[in-house]
This record gives sequence, C-alpha cells and structure tokens, in this order.
Amino acid sequence: MRLFKEIKWYIEKGEKFDEDLAVEIANFQLKNNKFYGSYAKKMGIRKIKNSEEIPFLPVEFFKTFEIFSLKKKDGYFVSSGTGGNRSIVYYNRKSLELYEVSALKSFPFKDKKIYSLIPPFSIAKTSSLSFMLHLFHKNLKVEYLNKGSFDIDGGLFARIIKEKVEDNSILFLTSLQLFKLTQNTEEGEIEKKIIIIETGGYKAIKRKYRRRGLYRLASRIFPNGEFLSEYGMAELFSQFYTVSANRNYIFGHYNYVFSKKRKDILRLFDFANLGTVSALLVPDLIEKKGIEFDVKGRLTSEIRGCGYVFR
Repeated sequence: MRLFKEIKWYIEKGEKFDEDLAVEIANFQLKNNKFYGSYAKKMGIRKIKNSEEIPFLPVEFFKTFEIFSLKKKDGYFVSSGTGGNRSIVYYNRKSLELYEVSALKSFPFKDKKIYSLIPPFSIAKTSSLSFMLHLFHKNLKVEYLNKGSFDIDGGLFARIIKEKVEDNSILFLTSLQLFKLTQNTEEGEIEKKIIIIETGGYKAIKRKYRRRGLYRLASRIFPNGEFLSEYGMAELFSQFYTVSANRNYIFGHYNYVFSKKRKDILRLFDFANLGTVSALLVPDLIEKKGIEFDVKGRLTSEIRGCGYVFR
C-alpha cells in the first residue's frame, strides 16, 4: 500500500508538517471509514482540498461507533475511562507498524535503561499504554517491575524501586501509581537519581492535583528525581512528552496540533492513525506556544482517564 509506506517514511524522516499528505490521508479515511465519511457529509464535506477543510472527529465517538479505515481488524485497545462506555480502538498489523515507528520517534530517552510499573502487554492485552511499553521492550532496554495489575501497593513498589532501579534511568508509571507511592512511602526514602515519567491515569485519585502539584508532592519521596509527563490515549497512536519539569508537551510534524488560538480545544492530526481517523478533536483545553502545548484540563467535569484536570 503506497500510502502506508509514504506515511511510515514521513514519520521517520520528515521534518515539517506535510499538508498534501494530511489531505490525502483525510480523503482516504473519508472514503474508507463509513462513520467518518458520514460525519463529514453532515458537515457538507465530501472531498477535502486543503488542511483548512479537514473535519476533526470528537474522540467521544469511539465509545459508541466502530471507527476503522482499513479492511482487516487484528485486535483492539480499550480506553482507561471510568463509568459508562469506554472507547474501543481497532488495529491491524499494518497500523501497529505505524504505532511502533511513531512511538519510537517520539520517545526522547532512547539511550537510557527503562523500568516500568506498567503491566506487560501479555497481561493487559487491551491497554495501548502496555503495548507502547511492549514496543520499548522490543526495541530498547526495558525491565518490568510489575507483573500484575495497574493497581499497586505503594509500599511494596517503593521497596522494589530502591532495590532494582539504577541511577540515571527512566521509571514509567501512571499518575495514580505515583500518587499511591506518595501515600505509602516515607519522605526522602527513594534517593535514586532517576527520571520519573507519569502517563496520566488520574481517575481513581479522590483529591485534585495539578500536574506540577503532584510532582511537588512526589518530590518529597524522590528528592533526587526528575518528573516528566507523557500525554497519550487509546485513540492516538502517537504520544507527546515533556522534556523537563517546567516544560510543556512537544509536538512534531507527524503529531501536529492544529489548534489556532493560544487557548483552545485540542485539535490534532496524528499521521500514525491511518487505521482509524487522523484528525481528532479532544475535549482538553490547551494553551499552545510554538511547538509546545500545556493541558489546562477537561472541558467537562467528568472524571476519566489520563486527561483529568491534574495538570
């Protein structure tokens, strides 16, 4: 498939947003994705001529409709949202190849050893986050510290981190796991010089923390730790990272943020989403600054998944 090969090359080798390729992908999805085509027609769009005409599909539709642009399905991811329906995101072998290329392209610390409190994909078979760590395990240096569920005993994992995690390495965990560590660990107990990357997943925390507020709380436990964040969701096959505690999320040519106003709802075009819909409308209020954006919170008060207002 020519389009697949072109996208794969573009994610790996491209340098700037390619409007022509984005328009070609959107038209391919209008034609081959029954739901997206129908959605566009209701907006009076039958064929897209430029990026200004691309319709952005609200991610909420993944909860109730089958949204797939390729012929064969090999599996699906389920979102981490709580209450009601969860998003189901279908994939096949080809679309997972684009996921792999994009995930490795986005990750900024390929030279470091990675430890993960995220359960392995062999256990969490419908978790896109577990699949991302599976790709890192296949291509980079990853050691799993958690062979069970996402729910953890903070005290137990504090001991495991102290015993197994090396200095100058990466520790992946959800924000809920990080919060639990702060509740079950003595101040200053984990002295390792590590980079902690939290991946969202605030839904079970009863107190509201902004992202940097959670870092201040966690820094009491990890006095020598550096706290970064990954922004992702089941509906996206690309991820965004902060590269320092005071920086915002960085986007690139292949996971491009379209939102025009400085403060706006998140509109993005994910070239790796060939198998579903690339142009997505996410109900997060963002503040955009050049090639960076900060997430200010959900536009609703619904508690769900990685985008809750702990930013």
